[in-house]
Amino acid sequence: MVEKKPSPLQTAFWLTDQEKRYILVICALLFIGLATRYFYLKNEKSEVFVPSGVEQASKNHE
Repeated sequence: MVEKKPSPLQTAFWLTDQEKRYILVICALLFIGLATRYFYLKNEKSEVFVPSGVEQASKNHE
């Protein structure tokens, strides 16, 4: 069977094993960072925000 010659576009996307490992490590770091950020925000204790001007205005009306 005769093999087809790959197009220049196909050969542009062929990666060496080392390049594949680099991409895998970068994707893993991205995933770990996103997961860490998600769990940090999920477990963060929120505080009630009260602007300083609102406290003073309510004291002046009483």
